[in-house]
Amino acid sequence: MQFTADQLELFNLVRDHVAANAKNKGFKDPPPGIPHEVWYSKALDHIRSAVYASNLHGEQSELWEAARKGKLHAPCDKAEEMKERGLPVLSCVEEELADIIIRTLDNAAEFNVDIAKAIAVKMAFNSGRPFQHGGKLA
Repeated sequence: MQFTADQLELFNLVRDHVAANAKNKGFKDPPPGIPHEVWYSKALDHIRSAVYASNLHGEQSELWEAARKGKLHAPCDKAEEMKERGLPVLSCVEEELADIIIRTLDNAAEFNVDIAKAIAVKMAFNSGRPFQHGGKLA
């Protein structure tokens, strides 16, 4: 089944909420000593993309570390705080996959990507690719 960008618009709504929360928590502030207009200039897109890619990689590494320790399905390290806040406790795999999606959506906001359109197009493209994309193992 293929999806249209309109059907996936929820991704853009969540993207915008994620970005607003990151801004409210100070994660959109430029590093010390770099003016806002310089940090957010097109000239520094490559540096900001490196920062965002590193943060995303960090979440993926945390998922891998949980797997290496055999703790994918164990309560995450924030379980007690989640309980105290009246939230359901997440397993490590749940927490890290959520963090990966949140970071990905924040990347989309950072670079003004219509993520609903991008997902719809990429899923349509992938559906037309050959089995294992012509012989890839993973």
